[in-house]
Amino acid sequence: MTRIQRTANERRAQIKADAAAMGIDEEYISTLVDTFYDRVRVHPELGPVFNNKIGDNWDAHLDTLKRFWSSVALNAGTYHGRPVPAHMEVTQAKEEQFAIWLSLFRQTLEDTAATPEAVEYFYERANRIANSLKLAMFGIKGIPGPMSGN
Repeated sequence: MTRIQRTANERRAQIKADAAAMGIDEEYISTLVDTFYDRVRVHPELGPVFNNKIGDNWDAHLDTLKRFWSSVALNAGTYHGRPVPAHMEVTQAKEEQFAIWLSLFRQTLEDTAATPEAVEYFYERANRIANSLKLAMFGIKGIPGPMSGN
């Protein structure tokens, strides 16, 4: 069996083309991030957590989030941060807020995405990311994380 090797640029181009077929491009990512975080900022539970941490730096934070989601969704390679340590600094966060975040993210996807496939594509990735951050911050039942209070 012959295995075809693709370069990183070829793989990135294929991911971008597949995403574009679902209606996902840089413009959509910008719309998604702006719409979602407009909703987060006014959410009764999430808003205070985000606003207290981000303060007046929303423009810079939104730019970072757009680069993050572009890297996640399009393999763009534009984000080079460390999300786990950044989220570990959010001491006001509670484990149950991850479900609220995911629910609001899903609703925003359903309201803004061009296709149902785009909703599932983003939501699958968001769910994995949220679960990873939640585990890093709060641990597993019986194996507490640094923010679990145990």
